[in-house]
Amino acid sequence: MLRARQCLDEIVDLYQSGPIDKGPELLERVADLYFLTVDQQSPADTDAFGDVMERMAFAADALTRARLSERIAKTESAPVDLIRRLARDEICVARPVLQYSPCLREGDLVSISSEAEQDHLMATAHRSNLSKPVTDIIVERGELKVLKAIISNTGAEFSAESRMKLSKTPELQAELQQAIRMRRDMSPTAIDRLKRLTEMEFWQQITEAALMTIEEPDEVQKETPGSVDADADITVGVDKQILNEQAKKAPKGKPDKDIRMKPTSEAAEKALVDSARAGKVVETVQFFAKITELDEGMIEHCVFKAHIPALMVLCKAHSMAPSTFTAMLQLRENHTGTPVTDTIGLMRRYEGMTPDTAQRIIRFSDKRRDVIEKASNAA
Repeated sequence: MLRARQCLDEIVDLYQSGPIDKGPELLERVADLYFLTVDQQSPADTDAFGDVMERMAFAADALTRARLSERIAKTESAPVDLIRRLARDEICVARPVLQYSPCLREGDLVSISSEAEQDHLMATAHRSNLSKPVTDIIVERGELKVLKAIISNTGAEFSAESRMKLSKTPELQAELQQAIRMRRDMSPTAIDRLKRLTEMEFWQQITEAALMTIEEPDEVQKETPGSVDADADITVGVDKQILNEQAKKAPKGKPDKDIRMKPTSEAAEKALVDSARAGKVVETVQFFAKITELDEGMIEHCVFKAHIPALMVLCKAHSMAPSTFTAMLQLRENHTGTPVTDTIGLMRRYEGMTPDTAQRIIRFSDKRRDVIEKASNAA
């Protein structure tokens, strides 16, 4: 490396004394030397190269800096100060490092995105991995085209707040539906459950009518072989012909796939209840999402905005105690400022429902939607 340092000094001397039009060419030679010796460089050597290239690059034009940015963007051990300065340059220079450089850490990206132009946000939105603090800034400041780009990025993580903002933007609904299907961290069955559990129309037409007519526990009818199961007995206002047809087609003695949800562990349920009682909205949503394996943004919608029966079924399907449901209702009331009416009646219905019944309601929503979609396609 001693010879390389001597060459570097000679190049700098030549740059300072030579004609200005030779600057870009000399910078290319320095970059060549940097890449030839990168595996042998100490941190001090890297800093020295970075200092020289930075001085030469920012004494040249934007095209010269753009070429340097392209060359150095994907280098894991690139001079950090140089990368940071290139990332804040005009977009033709900044784009490669914003999109690809592994040297830009979370703090760098948050700082840059907090004051960057829309083109810079767009480049950052295309990085292969983005943490929640970075996406929060981009979602907060980005215009529609930037938001569409980040939604399509399967390597981007979204906080509950960002998901909620995106879900409230009408122009993004098509992109959101497509992005949900592309997410690596969500299975198709989870996607179907997520959409059905948060659809206001579904809960208004199906669940609310169903659950509000549940009788006392000792009056709930038992299932009889060969007949429609207990779902039909609790669904008032629902097309029972659909239920009968689906019941006839269902394999006998074989439970439907993905409806047997595991009971919530005691530790997980305690953490959820403690968080809800303490009024910690974000933590409660995170705990609930982990238990149900559903999206945090959609869990937040289910807990605070959807019809209460949605929350009731979701809690019961995971075998949660009545006290847990009560804690979630109290959190909903405190957070939204809207009183929960008929709490006693809700608790009676919750205690009268079994986990199997809750899971059958979710299963029925899947069956009903399939029938509706087939009928719509046939029309």
